[in-house]
Amino acid sequence: MKKLFCAVLSLSLFVSPAAQAIDLGDFDNIDAIMEDNAFNDTANRYSSLQLSYFPENATRIGFESADRQLDLRNAERDAQALRAYTIVQENLKDVKRKSLSEPRKTEYDMLQAFLALDKWNLRRDRTSMDPLLYSQAFDAVYDLALKSLSYSSLQNRDLASRVKGLTATADQAEKNLTSAPAFLAQLAMEDAYYAYLSFDEIPQQLAAAAQDDVTRAQIRAEAAASKKAVKEMFELFKTLAQENRAQDFRLGEKDYAFLLKNRYFIDQKPRAMEKYLVKNFVAAQKNLARALEIFTVAAQEEGPEAQTLTDIQVPGEETAQPVTVTPIQNAKKKKGKLPAVKASDFYAVRNRLVNGVKNQNFTAALAKEAANLAKFFAQDNTLPTSSVQFYVRPLPSYYAYTRPYLFLPPFGMQSNPRADLFLRLPQGNESAKQEMLDKDFNVFTLKLLMAGQLVPGLAYRSGYQYDTLSNFRKMYPVPTLRNGWEVYGQHLAKERGYIVTDEELLFLAWADYVRAAEALTDFYLHTRKYTYAEALAFLTEENGFSTEQAEAALKQMARRPGEAVSYIYGYDALKNLRAKYQKKQGKKFSSVDFHSKLMSFGDIPPSRLEAEMENAYKVEKTRLTQALSTPFYLN
Repeated sequence: MKKLFCAVLSLSLFVSPAAQAIDLGDFDNIDAIMEDNAFNDTANRYSSLQLSYFPENATRIGFESADRQLDLRNAERDAQALRAYTIVQENLKDVKRKSLSEPRKTEYDMLQAFLALDKWNLRRDRTSMDPLLYSQAFDAVYDLALKSLSYSSLQNRDLASRVKGLTATADQAEKNLTSAPAFLAQLAMEDAYYAYLSFDEIPQQLAAAAQDDVTRAQIRAEAAASKKAVKEMFELFKTLAQENRAQDFRLGEKDYAFLLKNRYFIDQKPRAMEKYLVKNFVAAQKNLARALEIFTVAAQEEGPEAQTLTDIQVPGEETAQPVTVTPIQNAKKKKGKLPAVKASDFYAVRNRLVNGVKNQNFTAALAKEAANLAKFFAQDNTLPTSSVQFYVRPLPSYYAYTRPYLFLPPFGMQSNPRADLFLRLPQGNESAKQEMLDKDFNVFTLKLLMAGQLVPGLAYRSGYQYDTLSNFRKMYPVPTLRNGWEVYGQHLAKERGYIVTDEELLFLAWADYVRAAEALTDFYLHTRKYTYAEALAFLTEENGFSTEQAEAALKQMARRPGEAVSYIYGYDALKNLRAKYQKKQGKKFSSVDFHSKLMSFGDIPPSRLEAEMENAYKVEKTRLTQALSTPFYLN
């Protein structure tokens, strides 16, 4: 009975729409069906390990039964998990990849890489050497606080349990952390500091939802103990930051290549990667120079008039009014080679272009604008018609200290899937609020935010594709295509006339330049060609970035090595695939059909995109042939 249950569970949990479409009467497919089932069983075993050993990760893949717990961070847990992963890895070797269906081949490659990555992480002894492993518990608390789950009472119960669990995490950190690279300790100290400053917002939310005074008193008492534990973690990380200055947080060439291959599915030799990233950076620098060329750097007494959010209009709307932006005096275009530019050149122009967004309550306006923009792209025959809803919400203080926005896609098999965009809303007096708005959400930045995060960006893609994905792809996305889609969405908006003025194109060129600079720096830093000081000098002295922006970028590179590179690779993979099919199909190419198929694949390895697209067109052609050959009275 137990074996039957496991078989049924694996079939129901991981079967994809593509696998469901297999004709059981087609005997040529029997081998593929049998191997697909064997893969399903192995994938099911892998998921059970997440639930057993890593409840924080289990929450992110949609297992709500794990929501009450935080990870147990110690060497014994790591050793047990390592043995369990090895068994699953051996099971996967028994599955014959060549006999799998095309979608399952993709998922096989993903699972193979994830197992290797999980084992690599466990062998790095993070429990004794990485303070960020412990500060990640703060994110696990907010995983529940940010999501709109089906039952608020259960959500609050689980959230209270995780807040209470921070005391155990602090104890584990005190017991297990023996050494750490100073920079990672500083980052963890920063996490703990912001968690402490913003700590009361969650207990207050829980207390407000409590049904009686006894429960409220218990929540406050447990929250006080947890807040004390957060402060203790801060003191521990501070001590580690001061005592361990010699240890290196950089991965090194070998480990960096391993991470890129098995986390981001970027498999290139270091020399080839460096050449690729340098070429991309030079191209982005030239593009920024062209965008800056029409502006002078001479100061003007008066800048452009202030605009409001209502000035941001969807192209083609009957009610839209042309946006009037007062440009800085155009400069004559120079012939020949473009002058070398730096970030400081952009800053000089930006400071005179940026104008206040007067509507300070713009979360609802952005959601409405996103819905209108989705209609435009559908009418433009660029994207398929979609009923995707867009949710824009205030960003909690814990995150607002370090970022202006946060996009949160659905967690795997989440019971109430929603893609939410959280914005840092301005605080303080009117002057401070206006300064924050000018910095975070000026009228040009808002358009990039809209295109990259909402439509045709991440929120649209997440909402459109959710029902088409196998549960495996929902639970285990590869970040490269997701990150690449953010860039792709901005450039698609440019192609279709949403990002169109010289000022908007300048900000898009700047965004591309920042991504290119960060990707190259990430490579140099983690292959140990640059020290931290040299990486900072590369950004600030050689390329004119402000110290604030450069330091923020380096912190992100330390937290998530390789992520900056994934934006470049992901975008190129999507752009190059579309160019190939446009050339291949000529006038028959349909942008709507292409994007519909592309989004249906989910976040897969870039190397599998072409095989999946060919299979999608093949399946579509087969179904059409069968439909045409079947008498109408049998349809």
